[in-house]
Amino acid sequence: MMQLPRHRLAAVLSIAAITALALVGCTTDATDPTSTPDAPANPLADVDAATLVPPQIVGLGPGGVKSGDLSEVELTDAEIAQAKSEKYRVGIVMQTMDIEWSTEQVRAITDRLAEYDAEVIGVVDPAFDVQSQISGIENMIQLKPDAIISIPVDDTATAEAYRKIGAAGIKLIMMDNVPTGLEYPTDYQGMVSSDNQGNGAVCAEALAAYIPEGGTVGVLDFGVDFFVTKERMRGFVGWMEENRPDITIKVAEFLDPGQATQDATDFLTANPDVQGMFTEWEVPAVAIDQALRAQGKSLPITAVNIASDVAADLAGGGNIKALSAQVPYDQGLAEADMAIKVLLGGSVPNWLAFPAVPVLQNNVLEAWERVYHQDPPQQLVDICESTEGCG
Repeated sequence: MMQLPRHRLAAVLSIAAITALALVGCTTDATDPTSTPDAPANPLADVDAATLVPPQIVGLGPGGVKSGDLSEVELTDAEIAQAKSEKYRVGIVMQTMDIEWSTEQVRAITDRLAEYDAEVIGVVDPAFDVQSQISGIENMIQLKPDAIISIPVDDTATAEAYRKIGAAGIKLIMMDNVPTGLEYPTDYQGMVSSDNQGNGAVCAEALAAYIPEGGTVGVLDFGVDFFVTKERMRGFVGWMEENRPDITIKVAEFLDPGQATQDATDFLTANPDVQGMFTEWEVPAVAIDQALRAQGKSLPITAVNIASDVAADLAGGGNIKALSAQVPYDQGLAEADMAIKVLLGGSVPNWLAFPAVPVLQNNVLEAWERVYHQDPPQQLVDICESTEGCG
């Protein structure tokens, strides 16, 4: 079983308790503008999640490039043998370690590098702070690793720090984003992400099932220069414009994830006509859920990423109605392979993308296993066992 961080476990238990209370009482909220006597309680109940996956990678990578293929980063037996003899040292610089996406990336990188007798010499956790990440990058450079695998907190503000990596003769593999102005393959040698536009499109299609003709949805958008969240927004809006042009989209920005609950509260108060919400990852999704509960409201929410708290809410029939997950463990394996490949003198794609994994109430346990390569947390299993339609 996956061991949950203490604060995540508390969030799961809190959401589970709220959900249990809600299931005991009335399930129709008079303040929910989508509630009608004839509306299905869950229009996604009988939907096969696999049908929501776009038929091909929707988005483009840095500079408008198409995704490469996973086979391009796989190591041959000869390359593995050579890597083992080199005893490579790799540093990891994250944006935060406070979410499962990050912990799973690090776990996968560590697992894969161990197969090649390579060492992770350190993990930087800047907690979404730009200056902390810049300092962390500079400190990591001083340790003289052979390669660094990293995701920027801010594409623009951290760019100069990332340029120092290549200048120091260290190979650089990016997660999700490429800092502004960095060039492939001189400044960085490859980048791995999910199909972020595809993830946004999945969230749009799922949310649209709850929105009546001519309805209105809200988006809590991360107002920072961050490639992947902008791609998710582009995918969400693009799907709506093509498939549900009758829906009005209202957008509010947040800058600090720690203040997202207040930003969501202000937006919901100012826009009582909103009938559903989308946001770009699980942290602001929880913020929206908290804001709704504090106002005594119930609205469908869709978001990117599956994590303990949002999965618990989805499983228990809460406000979270669908997620579109990345595959952080698989991405971490690919990033480790990329690093070793380029250290051995090979080339890898500018961008490698993994398809979206839709998560509905009816496949949440299966999706967890697909995303994390581990059994679901027992708390999530328990919620599903007590909730009709959860699987």
